[in-house]
Amino acid sequence: MLDQLYRELQRRNQTLYETNQADLRDPFSYEEPGVSLAEYGLQDDIIGFVQIPALDLELPIVLGANEEHLKQGAAHLTQTSYPIGGENTNCVLAAHRGYYKAPMLREVERLQIGDTVYVQNFRETLTYTVEELRIIDPTDVDALLIQPGRDLLTLVTCHPLGGNSQRYVVYCVRSSSEADRTAQ
Repeated sequence: MLDQLYRELQRRNQTLYETNQADLRDPFSYEEPGVSLAEYGLQDDIIGFVQIPALDLELPIVLGANEEHLKQGAAHLTQTSYPIGGENTNCVLAAHRGYYKAPMLREVERLQIGDTVYVQNFRETLTYTVEELRIIDPTDVDALLIQPGRDLLTLVTCHPLGGNSQRYVVYCVRSSSEADRTAQ
């Protein structure tokens, strides 16, 4: 079943690329999961985990960036690439800057260019390197688009700490590293 899920997510990632993520402009399009993981034996819309060693942080990756999922961990924006990597992808994960039950991305500003971020999905662990840090307006969806020929992971959180007027964005590029490994 997981091989079927992988192929389905590859297909969806390709469609997102080919359609230029047309539905990303709808502010509600990224809230609901685009695929039911339960149909493939995975529960709770959790597709994997994001690990950020520099912050000593691991968060579950939950499909659909709605408020309930943001309380659980890193929420995948549905109209962005799924967290399986590949050319012409940009998986965008949003997380709170802090939450009363967990630190989430409270210390995101400690991240530096060159730091490593791992995405562990149901199949393998992907290795990314922080490439750029940027502050954007919440409406700047163009900053979240797929960049042709690249394999990206983008982390998004509120900015400044305690506020919500901007977004702190961490762009990570897939490393050509032997650290990527297939799950056993």
